Amino acid sequence: MKIAIVTDSLTNLREEDLQKYPFIYYAHLNVVVDDKSYIDLKEITNDQLFRFIDEGASYSSSLPSPEVFVTLYEKLLAEYDAIISLHCTENVSGTVNSARIARDTIEGAKEKITVIDTNTASIGVENIVIKVCELLEQGKSLDELLEVIEYYRTHGQLYLTINDLTTLVRTGRISKTASRIGNLLHIKPIIGFKDAKLEVMSKVRTKKRLLKWMLERLRHDIEQSGKQVVRITHVNSIDLATELKHALEICGDKVDVFISNEISSVMAIHFGRGGVGASWMPANYSV
Repeated sequence: MKIAIVTDSLTNLREEDLQKYPFIYYAHLNVVVDDKSYIDLKEITNDQLFRFIDEGASYSSSLPSPEVFVTLYEKLLAEYDAIISLHCTENVSGTVNSARIARDTIEGAKEKITVIDTNTASIGVENIVIKVCELLEQGKSLDELLEVIEYYRTHGQLYLTINDLTTLVRTGRISKTASRIGNLLHIKPIIGFKDAKLEVMSKVRTKKRLLKWMLERLRHDIEQSGKQVVRITHVNSIDLATELKHALEICGDKVDVFISNEISSVMAIHFGRGGVGASWMPANYSV
C-alpha cells in the first residue's frame, strides 16, 4: 500500500527530512500583516515578521481552508492508496478541523484519509511525523502505523519558553500587569501541554534554571520509559537552542537530540522572539 503523510506548516520540518521522505506534504497556514496574507514557510521569515511588528504593523494568522485540503487530498489520492494527515492539537489551531471537513467533503475519502489530532504542536508533531516515516519505510502497514501514532499521542512532551511576556498578553493568557511585573523581574514561563492544552508548567528567572528544569524533566521521562528522541526549536535564538542541546546530551546514550528548524512564523506570532522549545518522546513504543 502506498501511503502519503500530510502535515501543516506549524510542523516546519527540516529540509533534509523532506528530501529523505518525499511522501510528506504540507498544508500551509498564513501570516496576515496589515491585511496582506503571506504563506507560512514560503513567503515570510521570522526576521521579516518581527521587522513588521517593530514597525507597528498589525498582524495575525489564518488557517488553511477546507478547500486547500480538498485540493491537496484529491491530488494525492490520484497517486496514493491512503493518506495519514497529522496535525497540531485543535486546542492550539483549528487546522485539524479544516482537514476533517475536507475529508468529509470528498466522496469515499473516509476509508482512505485518516485525520489525526496529535495532542501536541510544532516539534512535537515533527517527532511523530518522522517516526511514522521511518516505520513506513520499514514496511509497516497502515493499521500498525495508526497504532503507533495513538501510542505517541499520549507519550510525548513539549515545553516552550516565552522570552517576552507581552506576547502572552496579546493572546489573552496573562494580564498586562502580570506581563509588566514578569518582564521587569525577568521571569520566563515554561509552557507545556497537559491534557492537550497549553498551561504554564513553571517559571524561571535565569538561563541556568531553564536548562536545569528541562534536564530534570527529561531525566524523569527516561526513568519512566527509556531512551528519548529530543527535538529542539527556537525563535531567533539558535545560541540558546545549542546550549539546551548540549545540556540535554548529558544523558548520553539515553537520548538522541536534534536541533530542528526555527519555529514557523505563525507559531512565532503567538510565542514571540527569543524563546526556545524542546519536545521528546520514547525512542521505542509499546502497542
